[in-house]
Amino acid sequence: MTTIPLPRPRDLAGHAAIASFDVLTTADAAVLSVTGELDISVIDRFTALIERELAFRPRALVVDASAVTFCAARALTVLLNSAADAHAAGVPFAVVTRSRAVLRPLSVLGLERVLPLHADLSEALAWLTLLPGLTTG
Repeated sequence: MTTIPLPRPRDLAGHAAIASFDVLTTADAAVLSVTGELDISVIDRFTALIERELAFRPRALVVDASAVTFCAARALTVLLNSAADAHAAGVPFAVVTRSRAVLRPLSVLGLERVLPLHADLSEALAWLTLLPGLTTG
C-alpha cells in the first residue's frame, strides 16, 4: 500500500509570526501595513491594532494589505467590522491592496462594493483627503 504524505498542520508554538504589522502615523492618517499571512493565528493582533488606532481618532485610517499573501475569512470580517466602526467614529477608512490573496475573496463575496479599496497608498490618501468634501457638499 502506498501512502501519500499529507502536510502537517502548522505548529504555531515556538514559530515566528507569519504576519508582521507596522503602524505609521502622520498628520493626515494612520497607516497599518500588513505583510504575510492574515490567518487565524494573527487575527487577534490585527483586530487589536485597528481598534487601538481607531481609539486615537486619526484623521483617517488606512489598512495597507498590499503585501498580504494569504487572507483568512476572519480577516475579511475584521476589515468589514473595522470599516463600520470607523464610520461610526467619524474616521474615514480605506484598504489598499493589489494582492490576489485579498482581492479574490473580496470579489467572490461582493465585498469590494462595501469596502473602500485602492490600488496603492497614494491613491487611498488622495481619496481620503477628498472624502470630506464629497460627503458634505
